[in-house]
Amino acid sequence: MDIKINSKNFDFFNALGSKTRLKIIEILIDGSKNIKEIAEILDISSTIVARHINHLEKAKIVETNAVSASRGMQKICKVRLTTYNLFFDLKGSGTKEISEYNIPVGHYKECEIEPTCGLATKKQLIGICDDPRYFSHPDRLDAGIIWFQSGWVEYIIPSYFFQEKKLKSIEISLELCSEFPGIKEDYPSDIYFEINGVSIGKWTAPGDFGKRKGKFTPKWWYLSEYGLLKKIKIKENGTFIDEIKISDISISELNISTKKDTTLRIVSPKATNNPGGINIFGRDFGDYNQDILVTVEY
Repeated sequence: MDIKINSKNFDFFNALGSKTRLKIIEILIDGSKNIKEIAEILDISSTIVARHINHLEKAKIVETNAVSASRGMQKICKVRLTTYNLFFDLKGSGTKEISEYNIPVGHYKECEIEPTCGLATKKQLIGICDDPRYFSHPDRLDAGIIWFQSGWVEYIIPSYFFQEKKLKSIEISLELCSEFPGIKEDYPSDIYFEINGVSIGKWTAPGDFGKRKGKFTPKWWYLSEYGLLKKIKIKENGTFIDEIKISDISISELNISTKKDTTLRIVSPKATNNPGGINIFGRDFGDYNQDILVTVEY
C-alpha cells in the first residue's frame, strides 16, 4: 500500500510514534490475538492495550473483530497489511502544498433556523427538539450533529489559515442528508453552499437516512443515522461536487484573503424545488468520523 508523506496521513504516522504500539504491531504480525493476550505479553493492563489498539485502528494499521467468548465478547486484533510504501507527492519540479482546517459542526458563527431542528452531542440532546433557541446554547460547541428544516448556518474559516500565495483550489468535505420529521429515505432536499456571500452551487440530497445504524452514531440515538460524504471543490475552471461540475464559479471569484476571515454558509431555502432540510453530521455521528474538513492547495 502506498502512503504519501503529508498531513492527510497524520493518523498513520502518529500511530507509529509509540514504542508500545510498535511492539503491538510486532506481536500481531506473528498472528491475531485478543486484547488480553497482548496485555499479558507486554505485561501491561488491558485498558492501556485497548487505547493503543484504538490509535492503530484509526490509522487503519490494525483491524478488530468482536467474537463470542466463554465470558461475553472479546476483540480479536490483526494487522491489515505488512508492507507500506512511503513517498513524497512530487509534482514536476516542486511539491504540492496542502493545508487542512477542521470545523466542528457546532462551531457556526451565526445561524437562522426554523423547525424541525435540533442539536446533540455524542451523549445527549442539547435542550429540546424543534426549539431554535437552543442553537445559541453554549453546549453547541460539542455538537456532533445538527439539523433544521429551513434556514442556514454560517461557519468561519479564519484568515490566518490562508497564505500569501496563489490558491489552486479549496475543498470542503462534509457528511449530509435531508431532514424529515422522523426518517424518510426518499425525500430530496436542495442544499446550497455559499463562500464569502458567493453562491457556488447546490447539491440535492436524496433522503433522510435511518434504516440502519450509522457506523459512528451513538447507540442511544434514534433519529437520522447517517448521510453521504460530499466533497465540494472550487478550482480555476469552476466548482465541482465529487468531480461533477455544478457551476462556473472559480476560486478567484471568492475573494479569499489573509486579512479577512472567510465565511462558509450552508443553506436549506424554502423557495426551491426540493425544500427538504439538512442534517449535518460531525465527529461521533454518521458513517464518517470527521468534522467539516477544509483543504486548500497552493
